[in-house]
Amino acid sequence: MEIIRDIFQHVPLYFVIAWYAIGVISAYIFVTGIGRHVHVWKQGRAEQISGTALSRLKKLVYFGIAQAKILNKRFNGTMHVLISIVGFLLLLGMFFPVLRDVVGYLALLFGLGLVLLEYKRLKSSGPPLETAWEDSFVFGAIIAMAASGFLLMGVNTWAWDSPVGEVLSPVFAPLGPKVLVELYPSLFLIHSALAFSLIAYVPNSRLIHLITSPMNVYCTPITAKGEMTTPFDLKQMMESGNFDVKVGASEINDFTWRQKLSFDACTLCQRCSDACPAKASGTKLSPMHLILKLKNLELQSAHAAPQLHGQTVDPEELWACTTCRACVEECPVLIQHVGAICDMRRHLMAEGKVDKKKRDLLTFLTTVGNTYGLASSDRTKWAEGLDVKLYGDEPNQEFLYWVGCAGSYDTRNQMVSRALVRVMKAAQIRFGILGNEEKCNCEVARRVGEEGRFQQVAMELIELMNKRGVKKVVTQCPHCYNTFKNEYPRFGAKFQVIHHTQLIAQLLREGKLKLKKGIEQTIAYHDPCYLGRYNDEYESPRTIIRTLSNGRLVELPRSHAKSFCCGGGGGNTWYTVEAEKKCSVIRIDEAQQVSPNILAAACPYCISMFEDASKVLGTSEKMPIRDIAELVAEALE
Repeated sequence: MEIIRDIFQHVPLYFVIAWYAIGVISAYIFVTGIGRHVHVWKQGRAEQISGTALSRLKKLVYFGIAQAKILNKRFNGTMHVLISIVGFLLLLGMFFPVLRDVVGYLALLFGLGLVLLEYKRLKSSGPPLETAWEDSFVFGAIIAMAASGFLLMGVNTWAWDSPVGEVLSPVFAPLGPKVLVELYPSLFLIHSALAFSLIAYVPNSRLIHLITSPMNVYCTPITAKGEMTTPFDLKQMMESGNFDVKVGASEINDFTWRQKLSFDACTLCQRCSDACPAKASGTKLSPMHLILKLKNLELQSAHAAPQLHGQTVDPEELWACTTCRACVEECPVLIQHVGAICDMRRHLMAEGKVDKKKRDLLTFLTTVGNTYGLASSDRTKWAEGLDVKLYGDEPNQEFLYWVGCAGSYDTRNQMVSRALVRVMKAAQIRFGILGNEEKCNCEVARRVGEEGRFQQVAMELIELMNKRGVKKVVTQCPHCYNTFKNEYPRFGAKFQVIHHTQLIAQLLREGKLKLKKGIEQTIAYHDPCYLGRYNDEYESPRTIIRTLSNGRLVELPRSHAKSFCCGGGGGNTWYTVEAEKKCSVIRIDEAQQVSPNILAAACPYCISMFEDASKVLGTSEKMPIRDIAELVAEALE
């Protein structure tokens, strides 16, 4: 039995030589082209890739080969399977006789995939892509290659026995066997030349993602999703006295080699921009176009390239980001958009290129230790009359209750703090607070780019909490939860952190909370970004709501990992971004589609943003906004 199909049958020797010559030249151009990209990546800063080779290989198989993220969207998944997987099988079918009976069908499916791809490209929204002409050229070249392949099947049925060949062969039959044998080599060489030309063209086109995408998937660090990079070690710098460090990305080569590889891996699928709340609200940010601009910049000559800030990237794009991570969640090749944005923010902050509201925010964090600019002595006024103890004032206190800035100073979120205290007391949980010694953990400072302030406060709070003997922390703020859980351990924190929904769900399971008759109302739950996408906590809040409402939980149109951001993260609560329609208003509009009696949330930012949006839309009475702790507190016996 033949292992390789006889594709050279009736092909003159000089055609075979030409075929190999074209193949070698194409391979050379391909390899040198890839080398140019590698050279560009290597100009970036060094970065050590975390995770074992085995763990990265598993990731490559899951996201790169099995294409898990691509397949979770029906249209895009179908299109990609028809082009990539069917295309690969088609390539094998050209050489292996075992597949010859399906080669024609594979070719037709491949052609259908191309049609779907072109349809999606023409229907895409957002700013026009600089690669639009290139997409049409590549599309035309592939169509020409496919057409010449179909002609080969019709002309040469002895080597290309296939259903398509059987359909087309009657068209060529009148030419006679002699003419067909003479015609076949020319068609074969044209088809091969088109195929080899596309291979050579890959490194110089958007098709480079065929190489860079799996590379990026393999090289993406395996770390906690909620942990930002640490550009310097403040403690080490203080010990050495050397503070000469460059912070953030001021030019393209300030990104690491892996980040530069990731820019090159973009497939232009637009999933990140379609999911982005900043883009949906009409700001200047479109994650895909931002990555494309960075990619184009890194591939330009160093002498002719425009500046990164101002000329390539508009600062307003960076400040519009809510750091919700929807773009990263959607990206099929694991590009870390948020990390790149925060690196550029760090440069703007280091250069002082920020507006008054951002400067005021950092001033408040330095002078009074909170984001509201209110007196630190007022931090515990929310607890008046509740007999809340300081941590360490009583023996056997299990939890330090971290109230957070919003829970301490914002009048609406103070109600959540009081509700959570009632719940913990009802369950006989022994807890205490830091009182006026609590101060902002500076999560917001880190995300707007002030790394030094973040690290300084992290060291101070960890020292204070270790001194108090803190072992467990509970908080209603997902941002504080993420910071303590995923970022403080790098600086020496060893305490366990739990979100208040996790604690309440546990108390209900253990029978430590006695609830009166359930809420006879329909409740919709909004997944906060930093609890859901960042920390994969989706079930605890839903378990509580099902218990409270006798199962009358309705899901919002976008929920779980697809949840739509309230617009308050990444510092957006504290400064103004020009937008056509606020993220919170979009979300409230969306919530009304399922007509819940109550919209529940589990984040101070979400509560505040939705309360404001409800007032604008006039939905406060029809669909009140409640934190889960408030609902539980009201249902206590």
